Amino acid sequence: MVMFKLRTVFTLCFVICAASFAGKASASPKSVTYCIDPAWVPYEMLRNDKHVGISADYLKLVGELANLNFKLVKTDSFRQSLEYVQTGRCMLMSMLNSSAHRNVYLDFTVPYFQSPNVLIARDAKVMYQGLEGLNNQLLGVAKDSFLADYLARYYSQLSLQLFESEGEGLRALSSGDVDVFAGALLSINTELNKMNMQEMAIVGYAEPYNSLRMGVNKAYPELVAQINDAIERIPEAARVDIYKRWSNVKRQYHQDFRLAVLGIACVAVILATLFWRRNIMRRYSRELRSKQEEMENLRSVLLEKNRMLEFLSSHDTATNLYNRNFMLHRAEDEVSRFNRFHTAATLILFDFSTQNVRPHPGDKLFSEESMRELARVCLRSVREVDIAGRWSAEQIIILCPQTPIAASKILAERLKDAIETHPRDDIRLLPFSIGLAALQEGETFADWYERASQALYLARRHHSGKVMIAET
Repeated sequence: MVMFKLRTVFTLCFVICAASFAGKASASPKSVTYCIDPAWVPYEMLRNDKHVGISADYLKLVGELANLNFKLVKTDSFRQSLEYVQTGRCMLMSMLNSSAHRNVYLDFTVPYFQSPNVLIARDAKVMYQGLEGLNNQLLGVAKDSFLADYLARYYSQLSLQLFESEGEGLRALSSGDVDVFAGALLSINTELNKMNMQEMAIVGYAEPYNSLRMGVNKAYPELVAQINDAIERIPEAARVDIYKRWSNVKRQYHQDFRLAVLGIACVAVILATLFWRRNIMRRYSRELRSKQEEMENLRSVLLEKNRMLEFLSSHDTATNLYNRNFMLHRAEDEVSRFNRFHTAATLILFDFSTQNVRPHPGDKLFSEESMRELARVCLRSVREVDIAGRWSAEQIIILCPQTPIAASKILAERLKDAIETHPRDDIRLLPFSIGLAALQEGETFADWYERASQALYLARRHHSGKVMIAET
């Protein structure tokens, strides 16, 4: 009897301890690895191997609200961070804009911080009403930024000069190598203060706004909802405190006393002669503001519709790659840029055959969904600055601006490996060949394309899956 009671007591103690341990385990925070841009001051940066900046403050709040333990995976550059999150070496990126290319391998949370892009110039007398105000000016932009991809997609008529960083671009602006530079407001202001460039001034705003969010690898979809819930619960006071802590924008005023005197005189005359009409003018001003708001709303809707039409007119409906007409214009622009700046450029022709692709008996031939997957493989294999388009039914053309032939061959080999190791049979068994040609002095696009076609012909003659470079 005594032994039975002792056994019962021991059993109860064991159950209580196990339940306590399970409760503690369930309450422990989940570990989440992440990468950052190590040099995007003040948005995020590494200081003494520690993550600091706006994104660091928000990660701390999200971690507390969502019971997550964020662990930093250190990288040397923003490009390396993108590669890490794409390959799964880290689970998410802490702060970046959404784009069509990034949507292929990332799910994005709701935005948690917004910041405008600005135009910087040496001469503050000329103000620009957005990017549409730029005509023949050479515009500089950091090449790995979201703004560079946006300008390449929607403002192909602008003359762009790409730089490794915003600091390098501002130095080029100071020396006169570019006319205007575009970048994020807070980071641009930090660079200007650091380099003591007092002669520079903000001369306009560049669309779009930086709508910054976290990008989560598609292998972890449950994190998106968990982080979104935490972001929605961040108090407004905490958001304001973070902004005040990291915002150090200084306005520079260029005083013109003649204009000030003239303005004061005009105001005095108006106040003296129109005082009795004050109430009428106020009512008129309210009505005018209301009409202006309506016009602005209509303009926004029209602008969005125009962008949609522009997208549809420049993209292939089956693959969402750029279409032949758009690629022809971009190639002509690249030839003009080459003649002006003598920067390297390469053309990649990817030719494939879908006539006999039937991985298993009874399967359909190469389907539209297979074509879309092939397009996605191409987009994942090239860089953000490269431009891929569907040239014909069985040919994809890739334009690599500011890229020598050796670097382009690496991209072509990467595309070749991606197809040959693809898990789907209809992609892996696809017969294909790749031809490359570097743009040469005095060539037209027709000459350039012809040499790439000759390389493609040689690749087909050797064997399927070959990469050949055109002779110079």
